[in-house]
Amino acid sequence: MVGDPGFVPKLGSRNQQRAVISELFEQWKFDEENFCVSCMVRKPLRSKHCKRCGRCVAKHDHHCPWIDNCVGANNLRHFVLYITCLEAGIILFVHLTFSYINILPAPTEAKCNIINETLCDFVLRDTFTIILDLWVIIQLVWVTMLCAVQLVQISRNQTTYENMRGHSIDRSYPSSRAFASALAAGTTSLDAAGLSSTGQGPNPALAHGPQRPIRRHGCIQQWSSLLGVDTFFATARDGLRDGPRAARPKNPFSRGCITNCRDFWCDASPYFGKREPGSAMLGGEVVNYNRMYEAPLRMHSGMGGSSGAYRSLAGEDPEQNV
Repeated sequence: MVGDPGFVPKLGSRNQQRAVISELFEQWKFDEENFCVSCMVRKPLRSKHCKRCGRCVAKHDHHCPWIDNCVGANNLRHFVLYITCLEAGIILFVHLTFSYINILPAPTEAKCNIINETLCDFVLRDTFTIILDLWVIIQLVWVTMLCAVQLVQISRNQTTYENMRGHSIDRSYPSSRAFASALAAGTTSLDAAGLSSTGQGPNPALAHGPQRPIRRHGCIQQWSSLLGVDTFFATARDGLRDGPRAARPKNPFSRGCITNCRDFWCDASPYFGKREPGSAMLGGEVVNYNRMYEAPLRMHSGMGGSSGAYRSLAGEDPEQNV
């Protein structure tokens, strides 16, 4: 709750901010996908600006109201352990309380007007514990869905934010369109014209079309999002979707179910202790999501060997790699 979920470090001076903006302009990448106007930093891949925390979070999963903190690169494994232990704790609690009620003496002359005598005899032994069990079982429903979603996403090397977006981190749309839309809107900040769904600048897809009214979510939708029901059904729908897998948006960070799980659970960083901010495993290699601006590519060694090493295209001329 009080730990750093993976906040992207802010720049120390205006000169550094100016240098980053100039570099993005030179690369035609000064847009909402690559720059956060709230934090004034270049946004790494898989990061997102959290309005509640007021910071960009590396490998942003979601903002959890139950821990009042974001879940990101630094605490995602802690969060999964937390909900897994919560799932086991609820099941053990219900089992123990029912065993406790079974050994209580039956009440004399038990009478109930609504339920039958057998159930009435059971309920009157400890009514408060029975009601508490019913409430805990209700909580077990959404905790189970949350555990299922997180375990599936771990096997895919996918975050909740990417899952709800269709796990696409495609930044390959023409940056000139983003730059042109910024000039057309007269801003690259949080103005109303051309705001994206993340609320962080002009969206090239909306800049030249009619503005859509802001839709306010109803009470049912808010609770669905709060309890993770929408994420659960989105994950199930993605797993049961018909059609060829090639038609789905490709996840460049997935290295197969076994490798993804090994990277997550067997990360060399300590479970409880000081760790390098933003560090994680990807395909057996140590990466840092605080400084990842290009998707790493798996490169194979020349003479039939496959080393599985990674390299990034940042700072290279794309035309030389064709």
